[in-house]
Amino acid sequence: MELDPLILRWKKTTRALKIHEQPYGKYLTDILAQRTDAELALFTDPVEAAAFFCLLDVVMRTAEPNSPGLSSPVPVTRQQPIIAGSPAG
Repeated sequence: MELDPLILRWKKTTRALKIHEQPYGKYLTDILAQRTDAELALFTDPVEAAAFFCLLDVVMRTAEPNSPGLSSPVPVTRQQPIIAGSPAG
């Protein structure tokens, strides 16, 4: 199984995102582009493989002692306001 067609679709989708969201889409496609065929051997669904490796990146960045956690390597240009009474607030 190859991720190439999926990565290509995600790259096209990234270009259609708002300008401040595009670095995040690029980050995801970069994660997938680094994967080898041997790592994909157990997957039959490219979307499942993509989800697995993107989530794996999140878990690795939050679990490593010297990791910035979820502080993204791409610049955050917009913060979502916390609304009182919302589940996040």
